[in-house]
Amino acid sequence: MKAFVKIVYFTDGKSPAEVEGIMKHHGFTKVKGTSIFEAEVLDEAEGNSHVEKLHKALKGQNLFYEPTVGKTPEPGPGHQLSYKERMGKWREIGLDVDELSDLLQYDSERFKTRGLEMMKVQLERVTAEREREIRETEARERIERAREKIMAAVRTEGGQTFQQLSSLAGVDEEILTQMLDDMVKKGKIVARQSGRRVAYVAV
Repeated sequence: MKAFVKIVYFTDGKSPAEVEGIMKHHGFTKVKGTSIFEAEVLDEAEGNSHVEKLHKALKGQNLFYEPTVGKTPEPGPGHQLSYKERMGKWREIGLDVDELSDLLQYDSERFKTRGLEMMKVQLERVTAEREREIRETEARERIERAREKIMAAVRTEGGQTFQQLSSLAGVDEEILTQMLDDMVKKGKIVARQSGRRVAYVAV
């Protein structure tokens, strides 16, 4: 685990070099290209202890700092992300940053083309996941509506046959069979036979 401290400098405060010396003295090393310092810690408690000691060292130095334990601080609104930091975020969404890094060094046009291709794949994946989520939600809602219709129907005198419930519920016969079996097992309905007629009746 790591403890992080993001420093915001002011012109009348300690210089970056002086602050870096203080941070090193307290076990923090600078993350290259940022104003963020990090230190290895065993757990959150040790991280908080490091930050507490650092607070006393930075007091009166006319600096603003933001500590976090276990999570890298987000860059502030005035921080311009470097291309390496941007590409690091691309990795988080599944892009092959190693391939793009190589292309960026030797073929910027191919870098742009390949980057767009990768982004399109990710967009298609997100779209497919969302569409599947919508279908699954609609299917659950459809089954729930069917269950409510079934329970209302089987409360009528004499109950309802499978064929009657099939035309009423609006789901295919295999799903209806599973639903009825589940409702019977849970004791919500019973199947009663009268001659050749089998009816489902609410308990």
